Amino acid sequence: MKRELKKKNTIMKLIKYLFFSLTFLIAACDQIGELDLEPQDLVSGSIIFEDEALVEANLAQIYHNTLLWWTDFRGDGGVTSMGLIEGMGAVCRGFAYWQQVSAFPITVIDADGAGPIDYWPYNNIRETNTFIQGIENSAFDPSYKSRKIAEARYLRAHMYWQMVKRYGGVPIITEPQEPDLPLEELNVARSSEQETYDFIANELDEIAEVLPDNAEPGRVDKYVALALKSRAMLYAGSIGEFGEMQEVSANGNTLSLGIPDAQAYWQASYDVSKEIIESGEFALYNNIPDDPAENFEQLFIDEGNNPERIFVEVFDQSLNKGHSWSRLCVPFEFRAEWGSNFCPYLNIIEEFEYADGTPGTIPREDINSDKLFSIDELFRSRDPRFQATFFYPQSEFQGGEARFHRRTIYQGDTVTSGMIEGNWPASAPRRNYVNTGFLTRKMVDEGQIGPVEQSCDEDFMIFRFGEIILNMAEAAFYLGKTDEALMYLNMIRERAGMPLRETITEEDIRHERQVELVFEDHRYWDLRRWRIAEEFLDGLSGQGFEYTYHYEEDKYDLVLKNAEAGIRTFQERHYYLPLGINRIADNPNLIENPGYQ
Repeated sequence: MKRELKKKNTIMKLIKYLFFSLTFLIAACDQIGELDLEPQDLVSGSIIFEDEALVEANLAQIYHNTLLWWTDFRGDGGVTSMGLIEGMGAVCRGFAYWQQVSAFPITVIDADGAGPIDYWPYNNIRETNTFIQGIENSAFDPSYKSRKIAEARYLRAHMYWQMVKRYGGVPIITEPQEPDLPLEELNVARSSEQETYDFIANELDEIAEVLPDNAEPGRVDKYVALALKSRAMLYAGSIGEFGEMQEVSANGNTLSLGIPDAQAYWQASYDVSKEIIESGEFALYNNIPDDPAENFEQLFIDEGNNPERIFVEVFDQSLNKGHSWSRLCVPFEFRAEWGSNFCPYLNIIEEFEYADGTPGTIPREDINSDKLFSIDELFRSRDPRFQATFFYPQSEFQGGEARFHRRTIYQGDTVTSGMIEGNWPASAPRRNYVNTGFLTRKMVDEGQIGPVEQSCDEDFMIFRFGEIILNMAEAAFYLGKTDEALMYLNMIRERAGMPLRETITEEDIRHERQVELVFEDHRYWDLRRWRIAEEFLDGLSGQGFEYTYHYEEDKYDLVLKNAEAGIRTFQERHYYLPLGINRIADNPNLIENPGYQ
């Protein structure tokens, strides 16, 4: 079934994306002769705004340079992962240095900002502003002009969104800045956090009226703008609910951090989420209702008939755009080149309840003891989403099983090498067990055999309907609409095959987001906006299991092990990341965030 889905997806991609890809990749190449006649600054050349192919190529470059999501999914040479930063996993021990750099990026004030998660895209914002100005002054059809301007404004709003969730308020620049402007005009001060969120909301409201209801996959449309507003306003509401108002002064300027009115932003998120839900354009993916685990796995693979996709980054290896996610994730036994790279910690494993709704925590008195566990009681009896999210001992995959045990007890002896009775390896491949005893399965395509670098072409969902349902549940809860919040939360649980809740709490909402959205670039930002990152990240040293398999009993004993190179530090100041010494030196009107001066 999975191979048939894979074949269908490939055919659909070739039909749906060919024009989209060739417009961007080929049309620009056809114009190289003309480009050579103009200055090499692609954006500023007036010829750009006389040819639609060049406009599309220019806009494609702005798309490419916009951080739409955490890009480790691509696996294009990097070995860091957002999972490291949010305290949910490690990379293989061969890259312990990078693990350290990624996991602890904000414990030292960096001259250039916040290390691996820094984002200050004012070069791309300038290109976007220049693009908007060029289109406005062009002779294109007014409807084409307004659509392209709206698309570019969305990308600019997304860049500001990525910054506001890192730093609070930032300088808002909507016109191209020429280098010869007076310094007082070039050195734009930071807007307040509230002003930045309001700017994003207003931009999205205006462009949603212009953008088409449906665009090609990978392009911005009305519902992409609404989805970003749903998420951004949820974040602003959280900061108003759980954060504190602060004022910071420097060089005669004052900066306001915080959101003074949480309810207005909860309401804004609620309203736009409801608009998306009631549009009828989207639904929770439920193409395999009799198998919730398989259904959840295919949610991230099926691109042919998937009503959950709102905004994706398109990958298509046949059109020379691939990624390496499956190549990095598959267990070592199934690799072609790499494998066993992203290793989840025990803290996220235990977030997944058992299938009857009881907590997924394994009693600590049963670990490092003589108690033996079967795989069924440990893992196979959990939330069906667990099966689609993690590889664990004896996970079924591509007709075989993944192994994670370090040794086998056979007839009273400890065996660490060779085969036992011809069919059981005494020890799993080292890369499987050396770190946490788990690997990441979510978004891995089981239909791809032996993935190699850049050979994977599953799209990444930047916005999906499941998130909107969870946004709606959270906003409704804080607006006092608890019955409605419960209804939406249970929509997610019902699709997952989990028992429905009879009541709803704040913790229920946070738990469901963690389980449903894990490894989709949410957890770190959720912990920060709820102002509970200190509780979850400060002092954390990720843990995992070391397994010993007892052959005659077909069970395992568990030893708790540290799986991280050090102990994390998350301080109160880290809710706002540093701008960095260099940026402050370049622009004296900027004010550094509290705790970094």
